[in-house]
Amino acid sequence: MSEVCEALINDFLSGELSKSELELSLTSIFTSKAQNSTVSQTYLHKLFTDAKIDSDTFKQLSEVISRVHIEATLNKSSKNTEISYFNENNTIHLTDHEQQQSQPQPQPQHQPLAATELDLSISESDTEDKTVIVSASSSSSLPEGLKPEEEDDSDPGRPRVVARPHRVKHANLTSGVTLKDRFVLMEKLGQGGMGIVFKAKDLLKIEAHDKNPFVAIKVLTDAFKKYSGSFIALQREASKAQKLAHPNIATVYDFDRDGDTVFMTMEYLEGKPLNKIMKEISKTPLKTKDALYIIEELSNGLAYAHEKHLIHSDFKPGNCFVLTDGSVKLLDFGIARASTQTAEERENTLFDPSKLSAVTPAYATPEMFAGMNPDPRDDIYGLACVAYQLLAGGKHPYNKVAAPKIKELGIKPKPIKGLNRRQQKTLLKALSVDRDERIETVNKFLTGMRLKKSHAKAIILVALFITIIAAGIGYKPFLAFQQEQELYDKISTIKKGNRALLIETIWSLEKMQPEHQKIISVGLRREIITFYRDRVNSVFRPDDGLYDYPEAQRLLLQAKAHYPDSVALSTIENNMNSKQSKLLASLSSLYNKYFKAKRLIKTKKGQDMTTIIPIIKRVDPGNPLLTDNKLATLYLSQAEHHLANRRFSQAAKYILTGLKLFPDHPRLVSLNKQINAPIAQ
Repeated sequence: MSEVCEALINDFLSGELSKSELELSLTSIFTSKAQNSTVSQTYLHKLFTDAKIDSDTFKQLSEVISRVHIEATLNKSSKNTEISYFNENNTIHLTDHEQQQSQPQPQPQHQPLAATELDLSISESDTEDKTVIVSASSSSSLPEGLKPEEEDDSDPGRPRVVARPHRVKHANLTSGVTLKDRFVLMEKLGQGGMGIVFKAKDLLKIEAHDKNPFVAIKVLTDAFKKYSGSFIALQREASKAQKLAHPNIATVYDFDRDGDTVFMTMEYLEGKPLNKIMKEISKTPLKTKDALYIIEELSNGLAYAHEKHLIHSDFKPGNCFVLTDGSVKLLDFGIARASTQTAEERENTLFDPSKLSAVTPAYATPEMFAGMNPDPRDDIYGLACVAYQLLAGGKHPYNKVAAPKIKELGIKPKPIKGLNRRQQKTLLKALSVDRDERIETVNKFLTGMRLKKSHAKAIILVALFITIIAAGIGYKPFLAFQQEQELYDKISTIKKGNRALLIETIWSLEKMQPEHQKIISVGLRREIITFYRDRVNSVFRPDDGLYDYPEAQRLLLQAKAHYPDSVALSTIENNMNSKQSKLLASLSSLYNKYFKAKRLIKTKKGQDMTTIIPIIKRVDPGNPLLTDNKLATLYLSQAEHHLANRRFSQAAKYILTGLKLFPDHPRLVSLNKQINAPIAQ
């Protein structure tokens, strides 16, 4: 923690922190560990000894450190132990956990404490699932629209030290601002306690003619920048997220700084955050199978993070994102913590996210409120709350009451219609407010929420056995059971990442016996749907010059033959049809433009009929524009015009181009014979 104390003093001396901000930060640090005051005094003495500050500055800062230490000690001894429950699902950063314990007594359950009663810093009070920084007595975190008190330059207590000339300041980050001469901010996408997220254009991608030049940029908020470890916090988030290469976790590209602006770049996602979808499903509930699909996608991403020994620590709807193609991604590992860390690693860590003590009350466990060491089961509780909401039409299992109050108020989740007995039991166990009673792993939770593989196999075999007995055939030969066991072994191998075997299995699926097809289809549902999604994207992606819509349709029909009820496939189909409609509208507009301008033969810039007609043919082979007799007549009239003016080579170009598009047009064929121009194949 010595590095943090030193950084705070340095920031104050350079003018980046005001005197009140320094006192506030030191109060938080001294309350958590009294020895930090000694560390601060030692560093201050070193600065004075090295002649980096004068005697007046030394005296003033020494008095500040001593006073803050005394006040923090007195405040700490007077705290009570009552923990209030908080409003909705806002993330709360308890810089000093004990400081939070002095909050007012909790109101009745039907009247959650308002933001003003807790002195919350909320940028948009009417927006749920926001990340905020909470302090019971702080003046540094103010509601949006209010500014801290202006500093008085005449304050004699303020040291006169020249600020470090190391960076330019961006006063207001708005649309049009360019970071690092590369990223042009376009629009604000959202805001949390740690950062603001913008959609941005990457000029380097534009220069490289990238069809998708957009990225998302997360910039530290002014409130979070006041915390001396903020730079390290965002760097750690970027570093941890870069290690999580998984289709259900948002990709983080890089971490950088431009002047006083610290930011990281991420993939730009098109779709909706889950907290917005929750509001929609409160009016139109999801079907159980659709909800289970989203739950499985989220579980897969979270399980992968846990395999990499990272605990998210702030799992909530606002950190989940449903893309337009139907896939689901987990976001924001800003306060993620390692689940396995040696004592030596903890000692050498300059920044510990646990010092933020960030919780989202409606999705945090009692252990998180108590500041206990992170555990995968903390994420599982948040996942279970989200799962319950998806399955129950947006209703929270505990009415968004914070976990420390659930037992006291005697709240119990109601059973959800449409779930079987095992699914109900799994969900309730994951929602336990007692960590020891909670499900241990995400995989166990996911297995309990769907049919277990072993159970699925047993059910299929029992069904087949009953069918055979009913038909009077007798027992199934041992060889058939052995074949089915081989299928389950194959499924296991494919799930471990054997893509070649997956492709081979998909292509041979139609040749399998119906019961074998069913085993593979059930066991590899996610993998097969993902395979077809990737295949569709490989043939029809207009932004990247891929226009084979008929082939994409064919592939989608193959996939839907196996999974006619798939929400993911329906979403892909809708997205694909939307892109085709927009593309055809654009091509039709260009067609009319080039027709009027008589741009019929190849031009240097490619802005002519020879460019768009082949694309129309690939996107929609039956499009009426491809048989438009007016176009054939225009080619003929242009050719005849050039022949009349004895421009034979130019006439030949119109004739040959026209014949490529209309090979059976009698007058073009006749004219071609007259000038003896060979027809291009």
